Amino acid sequence: MSQVEYVVPKREIFNIFDINKWYKSEAYTNYLNFLKRLSFEIRGLPTTSSIEIPSFPQKIIETLDVLDGWIEDFPPVDMGEQRFGNKAYAKWHERLVEKASEVLGNLLPEDLQAAIVELTPYLLDSFGNATRIDYGSGHEAAFLVLLYCLYQIGCLHHPEDDKAVVLRVFARYLKLCRKLQTTYRMEPAGSRGVHAIDDFQFAPFLLGSSQLIGNRARLTPDDYLKEDQVLIYQHDNLFFEAVQYINNTKTGLFYEHSNQLYNISAVPNWEKVNSGLFKMYEGEVLKKFPVVQHFLFGNLFSIKEKDSEKMADDLVPNDPVAEEKPAHLDAISEE
Repeated sequence: MSQVEYVVPKREIFNIFDINKWYKSEAYTNYLNFLKRLSFEIRGLPTTSSIEIPSFPQKIIETLDVLDGWIEDFPPVDMGEQRFGNKAYAKWHERLVEKASEVLGNLLPEDLQAAIVELTPYLLDSFGNATRIDYGSGHEAAFLVLLYCLYQIGCLHHPEDDKAVVLRVFARYLKLCRKLQTTYRMEPAGSRGVHAIDDFQFAPFLLGSSQLIGNRARLTPDDYLKEDQVLIYQHDNLFFEAVQYINNTKTGLFYEHSNQLYNISAVPNWEKVNSGLFKMYEGEVLKKFPVVQHFLFGNLFSIKEKDSEKMADDLVPNDPVAEEKPAHLDAISEE
């Protein structure tokens, strides 16, 4: 992209009337198309696929490893009768705040150090809220926006980095977030209980359902209700891994604690699950004021109204899924 002036991202959505400019913004269209593109690139690919991990995705993974290591420095404190919110998390997050510039400085090449000012707020929002000690789909979105911005400034490249970004980088991010959630008993942010697809995440289901399109094991949507199948295939796709996390952390009958997810199992195929989840993500995350009021906008993730004739960002194309399929799906379907 052309030379950009980096700015500190700020809130732009302060009330429900501001949501309209969000819908019409470059950020909304580009972000949604970005997710659709990543979903498209990993269709039918297991998480365990042997893929090339380019140098920059590897650097992000190593950065997440460093953040994971900090957890040992801040073990949980005695919570007494308190159910959620171990205060040791605030110490972990305090270190993230203190080290954010250094972390990003080590990640970025020398000629892109100026971007630190715009990337830092997204990094800080990616792992939960230090005051409420909670985590939700808005924090997950902050990390995805961070990845989007790294594509924007040329650190990540389409299409060569896309598979590694989902199957390695995002998978590593999820592992860290789940460790934070369980270690510090983080509360779900804005949880809708049984009416939500999951207390904490959404993207693993979105991307994982794409992985399952044309899968070699011929898994169907109702298979994730079978605990033995989930145990076998949890490492092969993000969807089953997310279900296994639910099985590990919740008690009771699945249709009671995860009713929305239970209902989705009745959808006949993974293509329909994937397209339906994208609609749900728009409705339950991107169009919900309690979530998007916290989104931050700068010059990389811009609230500026999109050009209806031609999006300035040629990095994120219109959704290709309707017109074509990845080459690797042909090989799967022929087996």
